[in-house]
Amino acid sequence: MKNLKLIMLCCIGALFIVGKSFGQANPFINVLPSNSGIVSVGATIDIMVTIGNSGPIATIPQAKLRPIIQVPPSVTFLPNAQQVGLPAGWTILSNTGSQLRICNSSDPIPVSTSRTIILKAQGVTVTPPQTFSGNINFGNGTTCGAGTSVAGDLTTDNSATSTVQVVAPITLNLNVFIEGYWDGAGAMLPVLANQGQSNPTTDCDSITVELHDANAPYASLFSTIAVLHTDGTASAVFPPNVTTGNYYIVIKHRNSVETWSANPVAIGTTTNYSFSSGASNAFASNQAQLATNIYALLSGDINQDGAIDAFDYLILDPDIILGNSGYFNTDINGDGVIDAFDYLILDVNSINGITVQGP
Repeated sequence: MKNLKLIMLCCIGALFIVGKSFGQANPFINVLPSNSGIVSVGATIDIMVTIGNSGPIATIPQAKLRPIIQVPPSVTFLPNAQQVGLPAGWTILSNTGSQLRICNSSDPIPVSTSRTIILKAQGVTVTPPQTFSGNINFGNGTTCGAGTSVAGDLTTDNSATSTVQVVAPITLNLNVFIEGYWDGAGAMLPVLANQGQSNPTTDCDSITVELHDANAPYASLFSTIAVLHTDGTASAVFPPNVTTGNYYIVIKHRNSVETWSANPVAIGTTTNYSFSSGASNAFASNQAQLATNIYALLSGDINQDGAIDAFDYLILDPDIILGNSGYFNTDINGDGVIDAFDYLILDVNSINGITVQGP
């Protein structure tokens, strides 16, 4: 009988230990940055916060979790209005820029489920990798006010860390002119304004700037969009995953022939390159001369197939007949109206058999 009582006490004790060790609900947190944790100054990075319940029995009640995400001074959280990555039922309690607290206000978390919260931060200061953290704090289960832990919480997974590194952006300062947009007096027309867009009159149009591998098959590795100003300047800022090195620079524009730099260019943190100062700065000198020492991308490739030919005319002709005006790629001279003056530019380049030239 004594042995039976001893066995029963041992079993009860074991159950007590198991209950205390494994409990009913166990919240956990993980944090992970996008882009391997690398962001450039002024750019944004996503911080993915995963919060879940490994159980084994009970649901974590709503308004019970108040996790805090803390970032170093090299980055700052964007304002609440730009934090659109919270799942339904979650709210932001506070946001100081360096510390953001959220709560599962009306979102209970069942066993073996998790929630992913995406928070946005911006690079501020260039720094080597620095640690940021996520820590679970507990609410009162009603108003998200401070409260006590849930039964069975294992504190070992109540916190998590990762790193973020802020780097200087890769900026490519360009000089580029577009043949059809030339105003005849040393600049280009304010094409976007002419076509009814709300851009300032210092803006000409947008261009796509690509960095291509210096070696065959010369694949496009990185791309960004830049605003080309009427004075022929543009600053292309590339994402932080761009590495310094030698690349062909390729300029694409909505009604011009794709144009490559004559040779691979050494791209550093800040690089300057002028297509416009010499025909030979483009591959095979594939540019039009506008004035002394001013050269431009060749206009008329409306369908962007790499050649200026009759297929472009087939797109242009209906817009001329209809008398269209506004934001159209067929407005080759950028005056806001599609008419015979656009045809004149296309016709010359079509007769000359203009095509893209590259390695």
